[in-house]
Amino acid sequence: MLFMFATIMVIYVSMWLAFTVLGPTPSAVVTSAGAHVTNALDRAGVALVDAGTEGQNAEISVHDSRVYVLLDASNQPAWNPIWIGLRDAGFAADAITVVDSDGDVKLDPLRANLGVAAMLGIASIAFIGTTVPLVAMRERGLLRLFGTTPLRRSTFLLAQLPARVLVAAVPITLTVAIAVWQRYLDGLDVLGLGVTFLLGTAMLLSFGLLFAARSRNAEATQQSMVMLTIMLTFASGGLLPASIVPPVIQIAMNCLPTTWLATAASVTLTGSEPFFPLTALWALMAVAAGCAAGMAARLFEWDQSEPRRSKLAIRREKVQAQL
Repeated sequence: MLFMFATIMVIYVSMWLAFTVLGPTPSAVVTSAGAHVTNALDRAGVALVDAGTEGQNAEISVHDSRVYVLLDASNQPAWNPIWIGLRDAGFAADAITVVDSDGDVKLDPLRANLGVAAMLGIASIAFIGTTVPLVAMRERGLLRLFGTTPLRRSTFLLAQLPARVLVAAVPITLTVAIAVWQRYLDGLDVLGLGVTFLLGTAMLLSFGLLFAARSRNAEATQQSMVMLTIMLTFASGGLLPASIVPPVIQIAMNCLPTTWLATAASVTLTGSEPFFPLTALWALMAVAAGCAAGMAARLFEWDQSEPRRSKLAIRREKVQAQL
């Protein structure tokens, strides 16, 4: 269940190492900054030099509550220590702008995609780790045995959730730990991120149960769920940035529940502007979770040969039994 999450995390961590960590040690000139800023930068491993010093590859300028970092494009220094130092000095994450001498804005690929990676991990548990085992149980006839007992379908479905929630805690905990370690979050952002992951996990697990309600072939379901998870990652901005997607397609992608989860997480992690307010995204996920869970409990079948009878057919059978 965690294979796809581990794979995409390796990719994003490798990108983070390549673009922000690996490279020459930053030797920066700091202007208009107090002693607490220079001390924080020094503790983070940034070499502070005078202007014009040989080997200088960065310039840090403080303007009120904002910080502008200019990197030498030909030298490409590692700027992650600068980020850590400025965050430890008390600057807000969205108040730090990093560009190089060619005018290119530098982005942290791990910070930009951490929400998508968490969404992929939860989706894998919901679709591959929940839907497929339930369909396999129906295909092997195990659910038929449960159907011969007084066990309610809703109770059986609820019993599938605790173990999955514990597994989902792994990518969620790792994501929050990385965000805190890299200073991506400010203050109560951890609480907001927790609410996002809680609602997102409930929503995706509900959809996983809904997909398992009537499916009958475990192999076909596994292939479908893997492809669905990959496509949802693509639609949530995990492979291509939203800026290069045509507006019509972007609107369609924004209608997907997984996009609500990835966007809500990115709002907290990166401070990006969402297409809906964060509270509206939370409300959408809560409503989707409730609707999917209700439909799953109503449509779930024990046996793959269980007839799908209409209400009229059931009423007719009752009348015949009475006669």
